[in-house]
Amino acid sequence: MNLTRPVILDLWPIYLAGEASPETRALVEEFLARDPALARSLRDPRDPLATAAEPPALEADHELRTLKRLKRRLYGHPWLLQLALIFSCFAFGRIVADTSWDVSPRNFVITAAIAASFWLAWLVSLYRARRSLVIRLR
Repeated sequence: MNLTRPVILDLWPIYLAGEASPETRALVEEFLARDPALARSLRDPRDPLATAAEPPALEADHELRTLKRLKRRLYGHPWLLQLALIFSCFAFGRIVADTSWDVSPRNFVITAAIAASFWLAWLVSLYRARRSLVIRLR
């Protein structure tokens, strides 16, 4: 088998992480024994080839924060939903309180319009957030 430097560079992260099979480890060590310049370069921590093989260090709670951010995007802005529910309840209360036909429905219409605008804003934000997630996951 003809091993070249690019092949060894592809195998180096697996070798460094200790996930390579014994045969792959033997191939990498044999090639590095024949090419001491590459061996020095890969083992030198200041070399960009050696540092590019290491994964970036993440905080301990990185996965949890990512999950929370994903959930927040999937459910939309909670304050818009809360305001939509509150104003919907106000509109329902206004229609119940104004059951006599001698009161103008202006207050109900205004409250219902505010509730409808909050519902629309929440639905638009939910649609945009989910669409951006679908685009990124493709």
